[in-house]
Amino acid sequence: MTPDPLAPLTLTPKPGAPADAVGGKTGPLAAPVLAPVITPVEVTVIGTQGTALATPSAPAPLTTGTIATTPDHQPNIVVNVVSPLVAILVRFLNLYLTTLVGLVSAAMTPAGGKLLYTSDFAHMVLVCASLALPGAAIGFGKDLITVFSRLEQSYPLLTGSV
Repeated sequence: MTPDPLAPLTLTPKPGAPADAVGGKTGPLAAPVLAPVITPVEVTVIGTQGTALATPSAPAPLTTGTIATTPDHQPNIVVNVVSPLVAILVRFLNLYLTTLVGLVSAAMTPAGGKLLYTSDFAHMVLVCASLALPGAAIGFGKDLITVFSRLEQSYPLLTGSV
């Protein structure tokens, strides 16, 4: 997310300047320094919302709404925790709909129309919907293995989580 260019601006004095100085000058004609307000970035993490206490061997689990504070010139990070089942369902629907749209787009070409032998648009969408299921089912199995074996935490680059 990029910060909104029309977001409200705040006046801030330069670091180390006297309390009445804004923009490095003092007095009633001081030029204001305008600093944009940086909106926080939301990050979604797969996990379970827990209330367990932290121990020396295991930290406390993340909860939705946890804010990671960053330096002044960077946006803060707000954590949104979703359950593994919700994450897998969202991934399945994303892959299914992406495959369905791709198949419908391909079927609307002259070559695709000859390959699918569909009589009208509704029949073509029905055929494409049935063809999109096997690919989404394979992705569903991969996501089950990836999420429940915690491969995303160990090997994020190999699982496409980065």
